[in-house]
Amino acid sequence: MKKTSFALAILLLSCSSSLFAQSRDIEFYLYNSDNIRLLESSLSYQTSPTKHSTMNVIGQSSWEQRLNFNQQTRRSLLGSRYSYHKYRLMHGLVLDYESYFDASDLDPTAYINKNGNLGYQLHWAVADSLFLSLQAHGLIRNEQDRYLVGNYLKSDGYQLLSDASYSYGSELLTLGISGNLDKKLMDWEAYESASATAMMRWILPQVYWDNSFSISHKEEDIYNLFTDEAKQNSVYYKQDTQSRNIMNLNSQLDITPHELLEFSISEYYSERRTRLDNNIVRNNGEFYNDLQLKFAYFVHPRITLSTQAAHQLAIKDFSYAQNTRHIENRILGATAAWEYSEQDSLITSLGINLQRTYFPRQDNRWDNDLRTRNFRLGWKHYFKEYIRLGSWFVYSLREDVYLDSLLSANNHSLESFSFLPEIDILLGDRVAFRQSYQIRADYTDYYYQTQRINKLYRQVGYRYNLIFDSYPYLARSGDEKWLRLPYRRNRGSAFLIDVGYAYEENQYADQAGNYYNIKTKNRKHLASLNLKHDIDDFYYSLSPQYSWGTWNEYSLVAGASWNFNHGSYLELTLSPVSEDLREIDWRSSVNLSLRF
Repeated sequence: MKKTSFALAILLLSCSSSLFAQSRDIEFYLYNSDNIRLLESSLSYQTSPTKHSTMNVIGQSSWEQRLNFNQQTRRSLLGSRYSYHKYRLMHGLVLDYESYFDASDLDPTAYINKNGNLGYQLHWAVADSLFLSLQAHGLIRNEQDRYLVGNYLKSDGYQLLSDASYSYGSELLTLGISGNLDKKLMDWEAYESASATAMMRWILPQVYWDNSFSISHKEEDIYNLFTDEAKQNSVYYKQDTQSRNIMNLNSQLDITPHELLEFSISEYYSERRTRLDNNIVRNNGEFYNDLQLKFAYFVHPRITLSTQAAHQLAIKDFSYAQNTRHIENRILGATAAWEYSEQDSLITSLGINLQRTYFPRQDNRWDNDLRTRNFRLGWKHYFKEYIRLGSWFVYSLREDVYLDSLLSANNHSLESFSFLPEIDILLGDRVAFRQSYQIRADYTDYYYQTQRINKLYRQVGYRYNLIFDSYPYLARSGDEKWLRLPYRRNRGSAFLIDVGYAYEENQYADQAGNYYNIKTKNRKHLASLNLKHDIDDFYYSLSPQYSWGTWNEYSLVAGASWNFNHGSYLELTLSPVSEDLREIDWRSSVNLSLRF
C-alpha cells in the first residue's frame, strides 16, 4: 500500500464530521540515527452508525531504513470492524488488507507479500459466567516469488476459530475453565491447534490454595519452495508435518497455622514435546519441574527466621542427537532479620546451591558439578532520623568441577568478597546527598596449577549524588520512616536536579609465587547531570553524561512532552552518543498522539 494513500485515508477519516465519530486516535512516531530511520503511524476510528452498532477503522503504517546495508522495509495495514450488539449477543464483519515490502543490497529482488481477510465474528455471553465465541475468515495471499523475478504465488483459504470459557466464584472457592480451537487451511499453509485451561482457587482463613492447569496441541504442515526454470514457475511442496504438545501445571499452597508461623509450598511443571514425521532428528522434548518450600517463624515482633528449600530439574531430550542434557539444581537457604529499633535492622543469610549438569548420551564426558556457598550480612541504621546508614558484606565460594579427566584442567574454586556501604543524608525535605561505595575481590584457584594460573580480580568504586527535588524529595523517597517526617506539599509543578560523580577501577592479575602480578586494569570516571521539570501539562528533561579514563564517551538524553486535549500528547527526544566529538551518532525521535 502506498504511503500517500494511507495518509489520505487518515486525513479524510479524522476530518469528516458527517460520520459522527465517538473517538479518533492518531499516532505518529519518527526515529532517526546514523544507522536506522523509522517512521510509524497508526489510526483508530470508532463511530456508531445505528443505535446498537459500532464501526471501527484501524490503520497502521511503518517504514524502516537500515543504512548499513541499505535495507528498506515497509508494512501497512488497513482494516475495519462492523459489529451489532444487543443484549448478550454481538456479531459483525471484519475486513483487513495488509502488505509487506522488503528490499536490501543483500537481495537483488525485493520481497512483497499482500494479504486480504474477510471474516465474520460472533460473541455470545450465554450467562454472566459462560462465554462463547465463533469466527470464520476467508483469506487471500499474493506473494512474490523468491526465485523468479516478476512471478507471484497466489494462495487462498480459510481460518476458523472458536473460544469458550466458564467460571464460578464464591467467597471461598473460585473455579474456571476455558478452551479454544484454531484451524487454518491455505494452499501452502495449514495448521490445527487446540488448547484448554482450568483453574481452582480455594481461600480459607488460614489456607490459600491456587492451582492452574493448561494443555495445548498444534499440528502444522511444513512447506518448502522449489522452482522449475523450464516452466518459469515455483511451487510449494509439503515436506513434513510437525506437532507440538505443551502442558503446564502450577500449584501453590500457603498455610498460616498460627499468627507467628507461615508455611508455603509450590510446584511448577512444564512439558514440551516436538515431533516431525520425516525429519525425526529434530524430535525433542523439554521438561522442567520446580518445587519450593518456604517457612517463616516470627520469634518476636522484631525478629524473623525464615528458611527456603528448592529443587529444580530441567531436561532437554533429543530423540536421536547426542547432546541431550539434564540440569539439576538444589537450593537451601536461611535468613534471620532483627529490627533492634524502629526501622534499624540487622539481616543475615546463609545459602548453598548444588547444581549438576550431565550428558547421558555422551557417556557423561561433559558432566559438571557446581557448588556455591554464600553468606550475606546487612545493616541499616538511622542516625538523627535524617541520616540513613546501610551496608552489605557478601561472601561466596563457588567450586566448579568437571568429572571427566580430559576436562579436569578447568576445575577451580572462585572465592569472592564484597563490601557495599551506603550513606544517605537529608538536608531538609528537598535536598539529599547520597553516597555508595563498592569494594570487591575475587580469587580464582585452579586445582591443577600445572596447566592453569591462579587469578585475582579487584574492583573499587564509589558514587556521589547531590539531589534537589521540589516535589519534595521526601515524598518520592519511598522510605517508610522518612515519609513520616514533615515536608512541604507540591503545588502542581516540580523541579529536580541531580548532580553525580562516579569512579570505578578494575584490576586483573595472575599469581606469581606469593604475590599477584597485575596484567591489565581500567579506570572510569563518570560525571552526570539529570534535570527534570514539569509545569502543569508540559515536561522536559536533560541528562548529559561524560565518562573518561581508559576510554572516553559523551552522551546526552534530552526530551520534552506536552499533554493536551484530554489525552493527546507530543514527545520529543534527542540522544546523541559519541566516543569522539568529531563523530557523533545523532539519535532523535518524535511521537505525536492525537485523541479527540
